[in-house]
Amino acid sequence: MAVVRLILDLMARDRPLAEFLASNAHAFTRSDLVSGWSRVALERVVHDGNAERILPGVYCGRAHRAHPVVMGEALNLWHPAGLVTGPLAVHLYAPSMPVPAVAHVRVINGRRPRAPSWVRTIQGDSVTRKSYPKMIGCTVPQDAVLDAWRVGSPGDRLDFLWQALWTKVCTARQLSSTLAQAHRVPSRSALQQVLNWFRDGATSPLEVRAKYETFADARFREFEWQVPLVFGPRRAVVDMLHRRAMVVVELDGDRFHSTVRARNDDRNRQTDLTAAGYSVVRFGWNDITQRPEWCRERVLRTVAGRLARRSGT
Repeated sequence: MAVVRLILDLMARDRPLAEFLASNAHAFTRSDLVSGWSRVALERVVHDGNAERILPGVYCGRAHRAHPVVMGEALNLWHPAGLVTGPLAVHLYAPSMPVPAVAHVRVINGRRPRAPSWVRTIQGDSVTRKSYPKMIGCTVPQDAVLDAWRVGSPGDRLDFLWQALWTKVCTARQLSSTLAQAHRVPSRSALQQVLNWFRDGATSPLEVRAKYETFADARFREFEWQVPLVFGPRRAVVDMLHRRAMVVVELDGDRFHSTVRARNDDRNRQTDLTAAGYSVVRFGWNDITQRPEWCRERVLRTVAGRLARRSGT
């Protein structure tokens, strides 16, 4: 038996249709399955609950209904002229991003195909920029992120944006360029403000969140950012420095410190800073984003303790 559409990793090609669909997290057209098995076989697996008609003329194994690749393939098969966009496309580019329950497909103005509840269409001009993560036709990453901003709820947009930038789906510069040419973007000023922060010299999404959200109030005005320090033969640029208290705050994350060499460099850097008389406080992405008050309290307590000891009180 054979399936018309070429998919390199298909398994159980010579098995009954129910077993074939259960073994492969992919979407298939009705003609794919009828030509490989039969109309009767397809009707039987649907009736028995082993397959689902996910979109008009498109089927998948029931267990794979919510698989992001299946969702993306189904959209391409159902509306070949459209492109997957928004949160689903972002996930396909960066699997650490959440899998959405609702998928979005960008279509040409005036074309609004009828779709089930799990699909939303976004109308616009013909899209010329496209890419194919996991062999699925999608808008390019920066367009997908901007569409995710468009369709996101006001309370979720910023968190999604931060995650997308942190996982390097696209750069802030790419997104800023796309925004400048876009029309009808909700809360444009809020998005533009975040992107402007990157233009001010921030080196990472973590630094931006720390500088403009976590450590933004008056208690942290004495801190300097991205300060070069020289001690002996070593030179280091530290993220935050309280010069009087000699307190350094380092911002890092597991994605940038996952190799043995990176961990060794971090350890040597911290040892050199400590030997030079600095107290070092380190925070990662989850610290800054999930417990900012704890971060503020730790830094302020460290600074207060150091200043008290230096003054002899």
